[in-house]
Amino acid sequence: MLERDLEEPRSNCSTMNKEKVQQQKNYSMLERKLEELSTSCNTTKVQQQGRVCEPCPQGWSPFSSKCYYFSTERKIWTDSRSDCIKRGADLVIIESEEEQRFITSKTQYHTWIGLSYSEFKSNWLWVDGTPLQKGFWGSGKPAYESGSDCAMIATKMNAWDAYYCSNNEQWICETNALLP
Repeated sequence: MLERDLEEPRSNCSTMNKEKVQQQKNYSMLERKLEELSTSCNTTKVQQQGRVCEPCPQGWSPFSSKCYYFSTERKIWTDSRSDCIKRGADLVIIESEEEQRFITSKTQYHTWIGLSYSEFKSNWLWVDGTPLQKGFWGSGKPAYESGSDCAMIATKMNAWDAYYCSNNEQWICETNALLP
C-alpha cells in the first residue's frame, strides 16, 4: 500500500527533473543568443538612440537572412569547419542559385563549402546531415574518387568540384543574421 502511494510522487519528481533539464538547455541557448546580440549590437555608434544592432558580426557579409565569413587563410576541410564552429557558425550550405552567385562573386581562390561525401551513405551530405538535392558542379556531377571527399568552389569555373579534404584551402562560414 505504501509503495503504491509513493508511485505518483516519484512519477511527478521524474517529470519535474526532465522539465528542469529542458529549462537548463533553454537557458543555455538564451545565454548564447545574448552573447551573439552583445557582439552584434554596438552602443558607441549612436549613443542618443541606445544600441544599434548590425545584422552580422563585424567582418561578415550579409546576404538574404544569413551572414557569411570569407576566410583569407587556408586550412584543411575539418580544421576549416572547426574554425566556423568556434565562430558560432558552420561551413556554408548553399541552398539556391542566388546564394551560389553571391558566394562565387566574393571568392577569388578555391574555397571549402559545407559538403562532403559519405562512403557509408554513398551520398554527398551537408554539414547539418541533409543529403545534397541540387548541386552546382562544374561538370554535372563530380567523378567520385576515394579521398576527394570534400566539396569546394573552384573559382575558375564558378562551380563546385570535389577535392582532397587534406588540402589547405580558404573556407566560408555561415550563420543566421539578426532579424530586425
